[in-house]
Amino acid sequence: MKKTLIALALTTLPVAAMAEVVLYGQMKAGYEVNSSKVTGQDRDPYLNGIADYGSRIGFKGSEDLGNGLKAIWQVESRIHLGHSNGGSDGWANRDSFIGLQHDKLGTLRAGRISNAINANMDVVDAWEYGDGSDALGLGKFTRTDARYVGIAYDSPEWAGFNFNVLYSPRDNVNGGDRKGEYNRGIGSGDKYSLGLNYKNSGFYAKYGFDYLKNSAIKYGEDKFGNETEDYKDGQVHRVEGGYDANNLFVGVGYQYTKNTSSYVRGNLLVKSVGDHNVVMDNQGQEAALTVGYHFGNVFPKISYAHGWDVKIDGTKEKNTKYDQIVLGADYDFSKRTTANVQAGWLREGLGEDEGKIKTTAFGVGLKHTF
Repeated sequence: MKKTLIALALTTLPVAAMAEVVLYGQMKAGYEVNSSKVTGQDRDPYLNGIADYGSRIGFKGSEDLGNGLKAIWQVESRIHLGHSNGGSDGWANRDSFIGLQHDKLGTLRAGRISNAINANMDVVDAWEYGDGSDALGLGKFTRTDARYVGIAYDSPEWAGFNFNVLYSPRDNVNGGDRKGEYNRGIGSGDKYSLGLNYKNSGFYAKYGFDYLKNSAIKYGEDKFGNETEDYKDGQVHRVEGGYDANNLFVGVGYQYTKNTSSYVRGNLLVKSVGDHNVVMDNQGQEAALTVGYHFGNVFPKISYAHGWDVKIDGTKEKNTKYDQIVLGADYDFSKRTTANVQAGWLREGLGEDEGKIKTTAFGVGLKHTF
């Protein structure tokens, strides 16, 4: 009898240990078809297939340490339901961290954490679409979303305001020989992120900023005519604002990027040096607008995005702007299950005398959260 009671007590220990663990996630996929046409060339064949919209699964938990303090943790992983487009499903490849949270002092986390732009923004991109399907959503505008291995602080909310900061040391970014001539290229230096947010009565405003060390190279000549190269630090500034209440949604965004990933199509920003490709000094500006209205379970919406001609090494490159329209609607079967249908048109300049590429796309899909 005693052995039976001991065995029963032991079997209940894992259940008690897991009592604070929460399982959550999203399963999202759909059918997409798209085709592109370059000026002066025949239209490409239509490509179609099942696309994943960013499905994920996660586990999170907390422990009450008393006096308003909690230990928190999270492990979140990507799942591909459709064509992976070269992506891989790995353990903890999305936001995964451990930290401390206080009711009045805020939250401190360490691990793989979204920058402020990825964590608190993207409101203007109200679409579901697969990797590489930029015509069906504002993926060009939101390309600066990122996750860094580092340490982050999230403030509590004061009268609708809150902020967050994130620092990623260079050793977490590039564990190799940072003294190498080309190992300090894009993505190999310290990274800093800042976010400021405000909301009140349906109105919201958000600002995200990234500072990226050694993210580009500017070429020039010295007084003897020899080519010079100077490493440049990158910046991303994004502002979003709008209104989301009383069935109406309006979101507007503006983004400025310098010496980091650009929306320009082709290899205008890349220069081959020996066996290496380096990103050249560049600047870009773009804006986006999304408007939608809830009619019961139906949410029709439309987006327009525009990117101006980029600057490379301080010179504006003609025919590098883009224009985009996305039109569609969501239908809510329930609070957790939503269907979407949408169509997109994207026109991108390929550089001076290189024409344009025009992409047309259509998608229909389903999303379930748990």
